[in-house]
Amino acid sequence: MKLTFKQITQSIVAASLVAAGSANAYYKGVDLSYVNEMEDCGATYYENGQAKDPFEIFADQGANVVRVRVWHDPTARSALPSSYSGYQDVVATIQRAKAAGMRVMLDFHYSDNWTDPGEQVIPAAWHHLINDTDALAAELYNYTYQTLTDLNNMGLMPELVQVGNETNGNILSDEGADLYPVDFNRQAQLLNAGLQAVNDAAQQSSIKPKTILHIADPNNGEWWYSGVRDGGIQDYDIIGLSFYPEWHAGTVSQIGDIVANLKSNYGKEVMIVEVGSPWTSDNKDTAPNMMTILPPGYGAPSIANQRDFLVDLANEVYNRGGYGTLYWEPAWVSTGCQTQWGTGSHWDNATFFDFNNNLIPNGGVEFLQQTYGDGSLPDTGHGGQTVTFKVDMNNSGTSGTPYITGSFSGDSSWQILAMTDEGNGIYSYTTSIAAGETGGYFFLSANDWASRETVPSECALMWGNDRQYTVTTGENVFAYQWASCDEIKDPTDHSDIGNVTFRVDMNGAPATPAYITGQLGNGNDWQIVSMMDEGNNIYSFTTNLAEGTEGAYYFLSGSDWADRESVPSECALMWGVDRQFIVGSGYNTFAFKWASCEGL
Repeated sequence: MKLTFKQITQSIVAASLVAAGSANAYYKGVDLSYVNEMEDCGATYYENGQAKDPFEIFADQGANVVRVRVWHDPTARSALPSSYSGYQDVVATIQRAKAAGMRVMLDFHYSDNWTDPGEQVIPAAWHHLINDTDALAAELYNYTYQTLTDLNNMGLMPELVQVGNETNGNILSDEGADLYPVDFNRQAQLLNAGLQAVNDAAQQSSIKPKTILHIADPNNGEWWYSGVRDGGIQDYDIIGLSFYPEWHAGTVSQIGDIVANLKSNYGKEVMIVEVGSPWTSDNKDTAPNMMTILPPGYGAPSIANQRDFLVDLANEVYNRGGYGTLYWEPAWVSTGCQTQWGTGSHWDNATFFDFNNNLIPNGGVEFLQQTYGDGSLPDTGHGGQTVTFKVDMNNSGTSGTPYITGSFSGDSSWQILAMTDEGNGIYSYTTSIAAGETGGYFFLSANDWASRETVPSECALMWGNDRQYTVTTGENVFAYQWASCDEIKDPTDHSDIGNVTFRVDMNGAPATPAYITGQLGNGNDWQIVSMMDEGNNIYSFTTNLAEGTEGAYYFLSGSDWADRESVPSECALMWGVDRQFIVGSGYNTFAFKWASCEGL
């Protein structure tokens, strides 16, 4: 195949970027700003027909970052006021994202409502300052700084911060105002105030958020970023772009050209912070669909075409030196709740879920499953690795939220930081610390130095009083019980109880409890063994069996041979009457309904 000059040039640029290491790390993520509201409206999300937390769904699919918008005071907006996208709602979203192991991009709109190239309405509380740019910049700085400081004090500092959302036109303007031409001197003064606030808040945090200036339509990149540069903005990290084929022209290759050119011309990382595309032309509700087309070359909306476009785009952005791709908004499913423009969802045909809220396994979500470069995450400004500290408070004798402090929690002095409730008495705090760093830390039962735990001497390796951590490359987890050297047990680790579990659903059985017999090892061969009641008529038995072991078993409804189940012929693979197991590597589960081949 003969390559064109353009193709050869693109290959050289991509190769040089990867060789230089600038494109190895890559963000792939989703904006989940709607999830809390949708769940309150009755939405349940499913994967393979099983209800599942949507944050866990996307983390399991490969997402490494969650984007969330924040409005100044959404209760003050004229259209459908509510608390969603306000500070407390954002706190809940960040907690869920970090608990699921993902990083966070916080998107400041600097408005009480949506902002975009056509609307940049000043918050109602700031309107009296609209003609005083100096005072407005000070207000924007204080709000940004305080928000990030408060989040950091709860262990929720985001790794990425957008200073403004689709700020193509003049920000902090009157409702209905013409946002053009852009006054880049005013724009730069206001955006610089936000950028400075992020940098100043980061001085008190181990996480140093990277800053993003964000506009809609990659085709606007050159004139806008040159405009803010000439207006006096230099100190930001990332060029953020929205790309919606519905409204923005360009093929995937042309968008790649823009990414590469902006990166080269401005010396900044470049990422697609919003992209959206439909998987169907159908509509579940009366709210009109906003998305109707895919870019040139991808045909009509379909599951396969949505997937192919997103996979191609993410790869193109990566190959041209880009920093990441995020999808907006894959979980805005249809509910009976009202939006500002109708009832339902205007995005139900552009989510990653079908009209029954089941994840579409071969759809657009596949772009998250891909590995870009070496699969690593960008650092957080100082070569940091993701580090999670966990504590089990069940035996602490206290109630309420525990706290943590350590050498990672402040540049000049230790801070007391709130931990995130993971449920079942387990709390966590996630941060970023440079690989190779060693430091001390301990847990507290309240926001008070006097409530600190007493660390046993055998694990008080820092100064004879505190716990010690040493950070290695990759993900690090330090998880202990309160005031103990005992580690928190990983619920997926069955090394101390066996590597094979048999489970049975006894609903429909003639009696309960359940028993099992078979070639079960550990002296249990063909003994009738009582099974453990898990609740809801589910019973289990766990044992140790060597990998490759093959054997027979069946369940009983009593401790008598006459109580055995009748195993259907299609799964009676041992001697035509008994069930069969073959032990593979790792942990094995053999789970069926009573007298049935149907699994649990």
